Amino acid sequence: MKDKTRTLITLGVMAVLGLMFALASIALVQMHASNTRLETLVQVTNAKTAAANEMRDAVRQRADSLRKMRLASDIFDRDEEFQSFTGYAGNYRVASERLVSLGMTMQESEIHEQLRQLTRLSQPLSDSASMLLMDNAADADVETAMKDAAKLQALMLKELDTLVALEQETSEQALADSRAHYIRTRNLLIILACVTLLFCFLLARVISRYISSKNRQLNYQSSHDALTGLINRREFEKRVERAIRHAQEQPAAHTLMYLDLDRFKVINDLCGHASGDKLLQQLAGLMLGSIRHRDTLGRLGGDEFGLLLENCPLDKGVAIANKLLRSIEDFHFSWNEDTFTLGVCIGVVPIDETTADIASAMSAADSACYIAKESGSNQVQVAYLGDRQLQQRRSEMQWISRLTRAVEQNQFELYYMPIIPCTDSNANGKYLDLLLRMVDDDGSVISPRIFMPPAEKYSLVTAIDRWVIDHALEWLASHCSAHNWPITIAINLSGQTISSQEMMKYIIARAEQTGAPPGRIIFAVTESAAITNISAATVFMLTLRGRGFRFMLNDFGSGLSSFTYLKKLPVDFLKIDGTFVRDILSDPVDYAMVRSINELGQLLDKQTIAEHVETLAVAAELRAMGIDYLQGSAYARPEALVSFTHARKPQLVVVSHRG
Repeated sequence: MKDKTRTLITLGVMAVLGLMFALASIALVQMHASNTRLETLVQVTNAKTAAANEMRDAVRQRADSLRKMRLASDIFDRDEEFQSFTGYAGNYRVASERLVSLGMTMQESEIHEQLRQLTRLSQPLSDSASMLLMDNAADADVETAMKDAAKLQALMLKELDTLVALEQETSEQALADSRAHYIRTRNLLIILACVTLLFCFLLARVISRYISSKNRQLNYQSSHDALTGLINRREFEKRVERAIRHAQEQPAAHTLMYLDLDRFKVINDLCGHASGDKLLQQLAGLMLGSIRHRDTLGRLGGDEFGLLLENCPLDKGVAIANKLLRSIEDFHFSWNEDTFTLGVCIGVVPIDETTADIASAMSAADSACYIAKESGSNQVQVAYLGDRQLQQRRSEMQWISRLTRAVEQNQFELYYMPIIPCTDSNANGKYLDLLLRMVDDDGSVISPRIFMPPAEKYSLVTAIDRWVIDHALEWLASHCSAHNWPITIAINLSGQTISSQEMMKYIIARAEQTGAPPGRIIFAVTESAAITNISAATVFMLTLRGRGFRFMLNDFGSGLSSFTYLKKLPVDFLKIDGTFVRDILSDPVDYAMVRSINELGQLLDKQTIAEHVETLAVAAELRAMGIDYLQGSAYARPEALVSFTHARKPQLVVVSHRG
């Protein structure tokens, strides 16, 4: 739209500039032509007037010369005047020829012809009178000759006066023509200016209408969902905010709903995005037909919708929600030869004078919908802002932002505990147990037992795993110099990570980038995480083991299927669940479980680690039992990894989210 508008405006401006250029060009051309014509005409007229004046002066001078010759008594003076008399005839002839060369009008030609004839008659008489004077002829003869010549000379002067007057008239006519041409040019410019202004007005009107149309289109597109034609989230939230203000200003009750479709993703994945788009369009029409005309239905994103029922109390809103639920439940979507049914979960929240703002209302509706979804498909959940379930959901949602911020701002810290080898044959380096802690905004340290459950629930644990992998490998690489004891670390991975091919590639890449030796890295996974997706976990383990990494099975013995899957999982270490280790001296069952796990591990060529070793007596019994490694408060408590020094006694290091 911007490109088209820019093109239209550019063309319009170019057209206006073109008209203005044409207007200026026409004005300049007309003025130049007028000035040139007037200048030429004035020059020619002046030259003709000068020639006519010279001719008139020559005629007068010849007449004066005759009179001077008659009055002169000295023969030499008379002869000198005769020479001047003859020269004046040449001057007349030269001026006459110049007049002809300048070009003449018909009227000027007629006058010039009269002059030529008079000259032909006058010149012999003047010449005869001059000769008589030179010959000292009788006064009567001279007088007669001079009178005859004077008559013709008077006629010639009259014609020359007429010619001069004609030239003056021509100049005046040229000035009049110039003024008329100026007026015509001015009128033409005024007309062109009016046409330009009219064109600019029409162009501005066209552009204004075009832009207004595009603005209306953009406003519609900015407030509506392109696929379904429903209003989008931005416009929906505006209307919810308006309803909240209305409820706060005067007694009014509105109902807000948050709808999340069930099984939409299945249809979209099976049949393609085209089927998903068609399904959403059909559902939008179906839901619009199930609500009141004044209600507001919007698509909030993906398969989520919002519904605002203005001036609708909660009981009626719940009735409409159930009606929508039944309509969607009875709806059958057909695509090609397949038919599908859907479900929907609806969170319902009242809007009244107690509703604080749109954020709390939308969050409550979203949380109510989530609670409905956890209860099963096709559920309507009514929630109030004080509901315990709603508060719990909101607390969980707050963890999302806290954990995301913690990853982005490095608000995690690694701690360590030593793991003690039970025999000298296992003491082939320094061993530490790294534990993850979260540092809150106020500086307090938060245990993973608090933040890991919401992280796993909302799929943030992979990002945390990345943070641990990055920092643990960088730390290991910086502490594996040749003059130091070798350090082996075990990094605890979540079930989401060990099922991800992308994370597997990421681990390999980070090990190569940091230079951390894979042979000194053990990845620890919980028994429950490993058996949840055992095929993916097995591929993950086998691939990384091929690169030199090793694996540990954490909390072994806590699951009912521990012994069943042990032979299938390619692990190198078994970490016995601490609930069995703690009471082996007082509980025969726990003692038997620990002994059995250790014997099975030894049989399968897997090293065993006993955790939660809290007393030296328990440690002595575990050593006697043949356990390979011990870990617990009997030896050390967790310390910050930054305080680690190589001067400490050699120990095994395990990096874990737990503890």
